[in-house]
Amino acid sequence: MKEKSIFERAKSGLTPEQLAKREAIRKKLRIVGAVFFLAAVAGITYLVLPFLRNVGQDGYFEKVQQTIGEYGSVGGPVVFVSIQALQVVVAVIPPVQVVGGLLYGWFFGALLSFAGIVLGALIVWGVVRLMGAALVEAVVSEKHLKKFSFLDDERRLIFILIILYVIPGVPKDIITYLVPLTKIKLKDFLLYVMPFRLPAIFLSTAFGNNAAKGNIGAAIAVVSVIVVIAILGLIFREKIITKLSEHSKRNKMHKADE
Repeated sequence: MKEKSIFERAKSGLTPEQLAKREAIRKKLRIVGAVFFLAAVAGITYLVLPFLRNVGQDGYFEKVQQTIGEYGSVGGPVVFVSIQALQVVVAVIPPVQVVGGLLYGWFFGALLSFAGIVLGALIVWGVVRLMGAALVEAVVSEKHLKKFSFLDDERRLIFILIILYVIPGVPKDIITYLVPLTKIKLKDFLLYVMPFRLPAIFLSTAFGNNAAKGNIGAAIAVVSVIVVIAILGLIFREKIITKLSEHSKRNKMHKADE
């Protein structure tokens, strides 16, 4: 008998054996994750703290540039990209795109952030493909597995993922763990879906860049746009996700009738 997919199991419920297996994996991951998280927080704090000192004071931007220079023209961007990739792998780490705009400007900071996000997605893709559904079931809550179970619909999957990545407030890093278990190809995911993360990244880096340069008016304008988009996301995201789920169910019923 063909084994049910992770999305089918999420909808139908797990057997006692599957629940016990998942809980055992989760216990191990909690220990490893706790150590990894504490080390990541300590490392990020160490790397970012120098850039947050003396904010708003005269010569602040020059001091930031000087601090970056200590890492070197290659080392600085590499460190930042690594932190951004880590944020994707360890989804609980807050986004750092604003810091990218503060350090490297709105455009280059966005490119570095995007590079880190792509790198993190590649790492997650490789780990999930290597360890399989058991890892995802241990990392992603059952609530989210059920909520995004419509991703097992192969029809128009790229379009559905694009919508999810555009909507503010959708847990994109969690979806990144689910994507490798769908029928989408890695090439298609990178070429057609990931670029839709750029608009939000550009907004974040634009805010960081304007704040660092003291362009308060521009920074407030960018924040206002971000807040409006976030509010719209909070209002409509659940409705949109519900519509996508219903659309997937209709597709399956139509396919079954055929």
